[in-house]
Amino acid sequence: MIRLRGAHQGQRAAVIFGGPSLLALKFDVSRLQRAGFVTFLDTKALTPGLLASGLRPDYYLLYFPDKAKDNALQHFIYRSFLAQYPIDRLLAPQHRPTAAWMRQHFDEYFETWKPTRGAHKRYKYRTDVFLPDSPYDLLAKLPDTRIIINRDLISRHFSNYAYAAQSYYFRYAEREPAFDAEKYFTPIEQGDDLLLRCVDGFTNSAAIALYPLLSYLGFREACFFGMDMSLLGSMEYAAPYTFRSMLAFWWFMLRNGHAFSANYKRNGWMMARPQSEFEALRQLWRQSPVKFVRVYEPWRYAMRVDDIPTCSFAEALGP
Repeated sequence: MIRLRGAHQGQRAAVIFGGPSLLALKFDVSRLQRAGFVTFLDTKALTPGLLASGLRPDYYLLYFPDKAKDNALQHFIYRSFLAQYPIDRLLAPQHRPTAAWMRQHFDEYFETWKPTRGAHKRYKYRTDVFLPDSPYDLLAKLPDTRIIINRDLISRHFSNYAYAAQSYYFRYAEREPAFDAEKYFTPIEQGDDLLLRCVDGFTNSAAIALYPLLSYLGFREACFFGMDMSLLGSMEYAAPYTFRSMLAFWWFMLRNGHAFSANYKRNGWMMARPQSEFEALRQLWRQSPVKFVRVYEPWRYAMRVDDIPTCSFAEALGP
């Protein structure tokens, strides 16, 4: 990452988080590059639908390499395995074969991990495996996209990492006990390593890594698309397009939230991200040297976030 310090001084970034509102509102993500943005793609937003749009992002974000092993639909199915709960009848009919296939090939992809620590740690993905149509699988179709990746985690999940030539690495420094904006937005250069300062309480991947990296790269403004602040998943594999109904998704989360994390807590109608992430968002954006803007159009499953800069699609793209 040190090679990219200030590489985009004064430019505008567009970060595509892949919230399902992008599809519901029929937003054409390929317009972003034509509008002059440098484009970033969140891990699970890399799907066949994204590739079909024609967008070839400048950067792909891979803070946690294990998240590239499955798409959002496959991840819901994986969580059902952790919970030992049959998900098939809750999925739309066209997606039930995916659950059946993953169950049939279970031993090829999963191994027992720490079941005594809770359902969320009952199994884990094997090293060097990834599912068909997963983001890691589809990365082969983006040979010119730069990958921003956590150096310490990649070998743990992919000992034969296939995309090293495209990758720019960072590491995490020791955790900071309290938030200091100047330190947080100023990564540490240590030899060839770029160290990001973690802060206790920040769990969202954007808060952990993306925000300080955008500052390090020199951007004056970053616009966030598909930032729905929900747990619905990404792009065409999100819950509104893969479950038989939103009521079925609600029931799945009600019964299986414990398989997502040990401290899972409902926030709203089973779909909002944890309240702590909303609070961190406001705190970080108020003190950022980069102008952060959420690009938001009202949609029934996109969560409102008050007191942060917000604009419409048309305003972000300009004339």
